[in-house]
Amino acid sequence: MRPAGRTTSPLPLYFQIMTTIRENILTGEWLPGTRIPGELELAQRLGVSVITIRQALGQLVHQGFVTREKTKGTFVSWKGPVRQSANLEVEADDLVTLDRASTNFKLVSIEHGPPPREVQEKLAIRAEDKVTLIVRIRLSQGQPLAHVLSYVPFRIGSRIPQKQLATLPLPVIIETVSAISITEVKHAVAARLADEEVARHLEISSGSPVLFVKRDYLHRRETIMMSVGYYRSDLFSYKLTLKRKKH
Repeated sequence: MRPAGRTTSPLPLYFQIMTTIRENILTGEWLPGTRIPGELELAQRLGVSVITIRQALGQLVHQGFVTREKTKGTFVSWKGPVRQSANLEVEADDLVTLDRASTNFKLVSIEHGPPPREVQEKLAIRAEDKVTLIVRIRLSQGQPLAHVLSYVPFRIGSRIPQKQLATLPLPVIIETVSAISITEVKHAVAARLADEEVARHLEISSGSPVLFVKRDYLHRRETIMMSVGYYRSDLFSYKLTLKRKKH
């Protein structure tokens, strides 16, 4: 879950939070019968008030996604279809999926601090450890194409030269400064609506459709970077070609 950080979006804040929680259910991340995090924990994760969380959960109860039991908590009750996904394994010599000749980046921020819970679990680090958050705008032909947030362990992030962040893909930088080879990249693509922050960076209207791309970069079985990107749907498409093996 990404902290909300939404202030003047035309979409009510509770509706945005409701959509975020519903996404976890429809993707199968929270299965039927699962007890979801409590109100206070959700509020802290998403950066909103407990009152907003209650409004969002109330709507989800009405829509049949969750049930609430006094003293026990909130449980997933959705019995409808969940979003189907295709798990594909494709061999590739180059794991960086962008045209380096026409792509550059604008560095928004680089910060070192405590990891959000999801990042802590994904990178297998402790709550007291630091994580480096790098926020960049990916540009194509000078136009903003994607708003990308990348998390790496501090031991790697503290060694990244800021000058390289304007021109090089982050996986390339990481392999250079850490001598770690990225052996696998897991992609997940979904549809989202741009919140105020994303819309501002991408120069689109808040509430516009965007492609949400989540990537986990692995060295063998260890995740060494996690990124979430919001791509302009009018400038970006995701294509995959499958070919039958020749026998």
